[in-house]
Amino acid sequence: MTGLLFAFALVAQTPADKPPATPAAYLRREYRADAEKYAFFADAERKQPLKLVEQPVMTWANDDDWSGDVFLWARDGLPSVIGCPLSGPGGETNRNMYHEFHLLDSKPIVSAELQTRRTWQPAEGLKRLPILDQKPAAANPPGRLLQMRQIAKSFTAHMEADGQWELRLLPQPLFRYGEEAGEVIDGAIFTWVWSKGTDPELMMLVELRPSRRGATWYYAPVRFSNRALWLKYENLEVWRAESHQEPNGAATTQMYTTAYARFFPREAAANEPKPE
Repeated sequence: MTGLLFAFALVAQTPADKPPATPAAYLRREYRADAEKYAFFADAERKQPLKLVEQPVMTWANDDDWSGDVFLWARDGLPSVIGCPLSGPGGETNRNMYHEFHLLDSKPIVSAELQTRRTWQPAEGLKRLPILDQKPAAANPPGRLLQMRQIAKSFTAHMEADGQWELRLLPQPLFRYGEEAGEVIDGAIFTWVWSKGTDPELMMLVELRPSRRGATWYYAPVRFSNRALWLKYENLEVWRAESHQEPNGAATTQMYTTAYARFFPREAAANEPKPE
C-alpha cells in the first residue's frame, strides 16, 4: 500500500464563490472559513506547515440545534491535529461559535494562536498504547480495515452527562491513512457519538506500527468533549479523562482545548431577502 490516504466527507462543501442556498450550506461556509484561518506547524522554524485536509472528515448535528464540522490537519499524510468549529443558538438573531482541538501527533506541535484568544502549545504528544490481544496483521488494506473495525468494536465508550451513558460507535472510520514502509503501516480514526445526535464525543486512533516485535497494533483515545469520558476494553476500564476545564490565563499546554470563539448571524436571518 503506497501513500494510503482516505478521508470520508459526510456532506459536500458549497463552493466558496457561490452564495449559500440553504441554512445548512451557510453553516458549512462559516465552519470552513474558521478552519481555513488556522496555521499549525510541526517545527519551531515554522517551515513545516500541517496541511488542512480538503474536506471535513465529519459533519454532525444534534437535535438541540447544535452542529459542527470536523477538520483534520496532517503531517506527511498522518493525522496531526483534529479540530471542530461548532455552533448553537445564541439568542434570536445570532449563533455562538466555539472551537475545539485535540493533538493527534505523537509529538507536540509548536505554539499556535487560536481564535479563542488563547495560545495552544501541547506539552507532549498523544501516546499510543499496545492492544492487549495482538492479532497478526492482514496482508492487504481491506483485511486490515476489517481488523481495525473489530478492534474498535472491542471497546465501549462511556460519558458522564446527567447520568452515565454508553456512546454509540460509528461503523465507518472518519479517516484512513498509512504507508507500508512508513511511520504508520495502516491506521484509522473511529468515533463514538451520543444519543442526542451525531456529535463526536470520543475518538480513537487504531494503528498498525512497526516495532521490535514486528508489526504491532496500537490504540490512542482522543477526548472530544469537556465531559468526563472513559473507555472499557472487554469490560475492563483502560482509559479515563475527567471533566475538562480550560486553564486560567491566555495559554494552555493541554492536548485538548475548547472555548468560545465568536458569534455570527443565525442562518434564517442571513438568508432572508433584504427589504427593497
